[in-house]
Amino acid sequence: MELRVVELAHAKGLTMADIAKQIGISRVNLSNSLNGNPTLSRLTEVANILGVEVSELFKPASTQKVVSGYLECDGRIVKVDSLDAVKRFVAEVEKILVNVGE
Repeated sequence: MELRVVELAHAKGLTMADIAKQIGISRVNLSNSLNGNPTLSRLTEVANILGVEVSELFKPASTQKVVSGYLECDGRIVKVDSLDAVKRFVAEVEKILVNVGE
């Protein structure tokens, strides 16, 4: 999961250097400790400085559903990137199938 420490720090008027100084480490060490696999103790230190819960340091998981792909009918390939695009394609396919059945 992605952290939002910089965003929260800016909202509090702090920089990463400010947070690192309060912890007693360099900005580079703070950055290194947060990137990859941060420890719970480091996350707790940062959360305490920012006045937030540890869970608030993480960006929420995306809840947006994504439609993406290619559909083919009668030799025609169409890229779809939304539900509306899928619906338009289905409508076109229905017209083709109705004409074939006549």
